[in-house]
Amino acid sequence: MNDQKIRHIIPIAIGLLWFIGLSAQRDTITLGYGGQGVMISASSNTHPGHPDNTMNQDGFLPNQNAASRFLQHASLGHNESEIEAVATAGYETWIDSQLVVPKAFSVLQKIRDYHRIIKDSTANPAATVGSRPWRYAWWQYFMNSPDLLRQRVALALSEICVISENSGFGGNAYAMGPYYDILLDRAFGNYKDLLRDITYNAAMSVYLTHLNNPKSNPATNTYPDENYARELMQLFTIGTVLLNNNGTEILDNEGRPIDAYDNDDILEYSKIFTGLTWADRTQFGRGALNDTSYIPDLVMWNSFHEPGVKNLLNGFQVPDRNPVDGVADIEDALQNLFDHPNTPPFVCKRLIQRMVTSNPSPAYVNDVANVFINNGSGVRGDLSKVIKAILLHQEARGCENCDVPVYGMLREPMVRYFQIHKAFNAFSTSGNYRNDLSYIYTLTGQRPLASPSVFNFFQSDFQPIGPIAEGDLFAPEFQITNAQTIQGFVNGLYRWLFDGDISDEYSLYNNEPAGNYSNQIANLDLSEELVLTQNDWLHVLLDRLNLLLANGSLTQPTLQTIKTVLQQFPNQTETERRQKVTLAIYLVMTSPDYQIKR
Repeated sequence: MNDQKIRHIIPIAIGLLWFIGLSAQRDTITLGYGGQGVMISASSNTHPGHPDNTMNQDGFLPNQNAASRFLQHASLGHNESEIEAVATAGYETWIDSQLVVPKAFSVLQKIRDYHRIIKDSTANPAATVGSRPWRYAWWQYFMNSPDLLRQRVALALSEICVISENSGFGGNAYAMGPYYDILLDRAFGNYKDLLRDITYNAAMSVYLTHLNNPKSNPATNTYPDENYARELMQLFTIGTVLLNNNGTEILDNEGRPIDAYDNDDILEYSKIFTGLTWADRTQFGRGALNDTSYIPDLVMWNSFHEPGVKNLLNGFQVPDRNPVDGVADIEDALQNLFDHPNTPPFVCKRLIQRMVTSNPSPAYVNDVANVFINNGSGVRGDLSKVIKAILLHQEARGCENCDVPVYGMLREPMVRYFQIHKAFNAFSTSGNYRNDLSYIYTLTGQRPLASPSVFNFFQSDFQPIGPIAEGDLFAPEFQITNAQTIQGFVNGLYRWLFDGDISDEYSLYNNEPAGNYSNQIANLDLSEELVLTQNDWLHVLLDRLNLLLANGSLTQPTLQTIKTVLQQFPNQTETERRQKVTLAIYLVMTSPDYQIKR
């Protein structure tokens, strides 16, 4: 069947899938589903386990669909062998094993390696690094590193503590690489250490403008820049209004939210973040010396740091240190925000939103926030324990939520794209990879560290007009869901699947011979799927795709519609079989059942 017929059938099939997704409802009750209600269970033997465990799933290791569903929360993509690993070991054992997997390599070092290739190949020791080595380094890490959970958490953190290539350093890989290394390094560390690291990071200081921030000088009408102070509070720690530990707003006597800080507080914190400049400069207030100026942490020049007392939140005062000690002031300010009662629920709710569901219940937020407050050993801010609490919470693992309309989230377009590579074991002949991520970015506006603003690609409290807003619910990813990005992703799928152009492999430098990287071009391994294209085996093919991509969440009407479409296609040649498989993947990934993960 030719491409013209495929292009004709696809819009009809997608329309049917969306209609089915809006109308189909599950009407079965399954043991282990957690929805036994008033059912009474009893056992005839003396085993110490209670038969309720069979009803509520506590007595089971995860089956394949449950393991796949878990991995959609805990990774950026997974394959069949990883599903089997979770199903065999269980959730907690898998998490524990991932927590001790070391970081695979330094993103910065990989960028240095690419930069060396550029310099050597062009015989130009002064060649600049550009931006492409950053994206190639990120992609190489994604494709070749076994720390699936670390990668998932790092991307989540990158969408909370945001910097973006859409800034003054957009063309410099040395700005993005060291920042992402911080996120990978601190993914299982302490949140206080993460705050300190990003405060002294040069890329963050350029992005939120506290680089070369001088002390006050009323004579010249010069005062500290307030940008980082504001966003550190608003986005990275406490938010804009006072919160209960369960993430709900504290209200005043008139039922209105109470501001967490005011303009005076911003001014006081802005005094803290003064006196920081490039580590490789011998004068304060200068620009970057070269493209590697972004690599080392900023250094403090106390002569440019605001002296005197700073009055921070909850009555805390930074003392009038003599001599001036800007590093100590910063430490005090970060501790003040880290200890604020808003920080646990604020940070934990956003991590839950990025990993599990857009609308976690207050009980879910409260339980995870309590782990942030105390990891069980008296330590505050232990992200390894926080992430474990998020992933193992009954609200995340309980299958009963799969039928709750307000549970779950829309899959981010870039995460859907990442998933294709992992589900179908994308490979190159060398085991090395390049991907500029330019096509997914053009089509959907997403790739790592490329948000349009410090508020991320979408805001955590975005409410689309209609039932979601009327129900006072949130759907962050829908802020970037529009005619352009919906059609863009559909067009991208066609390119990635039917055209076989799964990644964007380009030259590192002008006139680089294509032969230099021909062995780094990725292809999907569809061998397991290609043997299942006979009409009598299509149900097996769809069960496999349902498991790998949709965690078993495709409804029977959706599966039947896709099967009916596939039965119209010939199956005689290798090309026809491949077209059939790619069409099946295409229809699964454009269905509402897949795009809303529960």
